[in-house]
Amino acid sequence: MTSQAQPARGRPALIETKRKRLFAELTMLREMRGPSARAAETAQHLLTRWWAKANWRKREQLLRAADWLIRLESNHGA
Repeated sequence: MTSQAQPARGRPALIETKRKRLFAELTMLREMRGPSARAAETAQHLLTRWWAKANWRKREQLLRAADWLIRLESNHGA
């Protein structure tokens, strides 16, 4: 089932759940890498600074971008 198929009231909850998961991954990444995790810092900006002004569709895009940055940073040290 795609996010477009989610009921209107369920979509925001799903987006918020994904955001919380990404924050948890950011925390673990920072614990492992420390201040050298530059992509993680950018991902956090996407999930905080730009979040409040974004509508739900834009928030989904921010989640995808942040997720990509976190994967990039995770694989960088692998």
